[in-house]
Amino acid sequence: MTQLYCGVDFGTTNSSVAVSDGVSARVLHLDDDNDPGTSLPSLLYITSEGESIVGRSAAKAFISRNVDREVILKQIDLGVEIEAYVPSEPDKSESYRPDAVDPERRESVRARAMVEINSPGRLFQSLKTLMRHRGFKGTEVFGTQYQIEELVSVILRRIKAAADEAAGQPVERAVFGRPVRFSKDPEEDEVAERRLRTAAQLAGFKDITFFYEPVGACVEYAVASDEQQRLMVVDIGGGTCDVCIMEFGGGHGPAQRLAESRILSVSGVSVAGDAIDREIIRSKLFPVFGSRARYGPNMLPMPQFVYNQILDWQNLYKLNTEETINWLLAAEASSDHPEGLRALRFLIQRNFGYPIVREVEAAKKRLSTTMETGISLHYEDIHLEERLERHEFSHIIEDQLHIMLGTIEEAEAAAGLRPDQLDLVLTTGGTSLIPAIRDMLHERYGYDRVQQRDTFTSVATGLAIVAQYI
Repeated sequence: MTQLYCGVDFGTTNSSVAVSDGVSARVLHLDDDNDPGTSLPSLLYITSEGESIVGRSAAKAFISRNVDREVILKQIDLGVEIEAYVPSEPDKSESYRPDAVDPERRESVRARAMVEINSPGRLFQSLKTLMRHRGFKGTEVFGTQYQIEELVSVILRRIKAAADEAAGQPVERAVFGRPVRFSKDPEEDEVAERRLRTAAQLAGFKDITFFYEPVGACVEYAVASDEQQRLMVVDIGGGTCDVCIMEFGGGHGPAQRLAESRILSVSGVSVAGDAIDREIIRSKLFPVFGSRARYGPNMLPMPQFVYNQILDWQNLYKLNTEETINWLLAAEASSDHPEGLRALRFLIQRNFGYPIVREVEAAKKRLSTTMETGISLHYEDIHLEERLERHEFSHIIEDQLHIMLGTIEEAEAAAGLRPDQLDLVLTTGGTSLIPAIRDMLHERYGYDRVQQRDTFTSVATGLAIVAQYI
């Protein structure tokens, strides 16, 4: 039986796995419902019955079971007493007698929380981003406590099963990709890597080696050539923008090419596709839902925390309380933009956040091949019909582009190279397809030196090749 070497790219938005037999590497099929099937959306949906659904099916399950349903919230007593805040200003009333107060007595309040009592399930996304947050250790899902490592391992089990099937036996060793920086905080970076290792072990992998994702993409391209080259990889996915510069000698074949290679620099930042989607929603959609409206006799501005909740669409249902809905009804009646506040109320009551996020993501992708597109969604009181032009989009994400350019410049400076000293710039990751990012790279390096690799699988392919020599 031929030994297979395994490379795993667990991504913020999409994941992939590749295997190599020592001669060639191939990407494995992971998701029948996704296009392409070699890319697995990093989504997990856990139903109220305890069933775990992974990939594109998780998104479909969330939409079919959650959108346009009544959300019922209930306040529960957590069974905890919290010591009350004692103001610094003393009681100045005539009845105040400090000598009669027991110094050991403490005022307290009962801890309560609003919980949904009819939820059919919970959807988890961007778990890779959450792994760096030390404060987020886990969550309770329908009475069962899950650590974040357990949630990630459910997705990785799908990847492990595909690798096992391809090998005809359990695959215990794998090279896992990791971003250059999970976080700028070294402690958070270490926490994220440790959690990913634990999740991989829970999924069934026993021998795990980590390798920078952009280096994997660099290897994927370089081993097919015998030229002496200086290569830069710009890997921009859903959660991070990573850059790697490598130098390869003139050796022939993967082993010799890798032996004669060296990493000149790496850099990375936690800004990528998810942040861009949020900026589109802020700029184009918040006003549709009345973010600029004023209400009441004093024409007060709408509080922005309500709109920021749209960005955190998984928790949008938490606004669907009797108090909030009654307040929105009153604001709508006295507003200078009642149709916007009506749409906002419907958005909350029908838990319609995810379809809007999906439509924004789709519009962003369409701008890769067209100069303008529409963000369109019509359902009862939601009438969303916004045009988004490519030049306007570039302006909306100007801050994100500046941060990405800074990461590229950091890699060049660390390598001691000017832009004209790079032979080729390779791009990978879905966000690298955005025209504004392509234009930024073309302006800096020229059209001839910028080449797009496979958007979703080049990192996994490179990691599988690397696995042969580790």
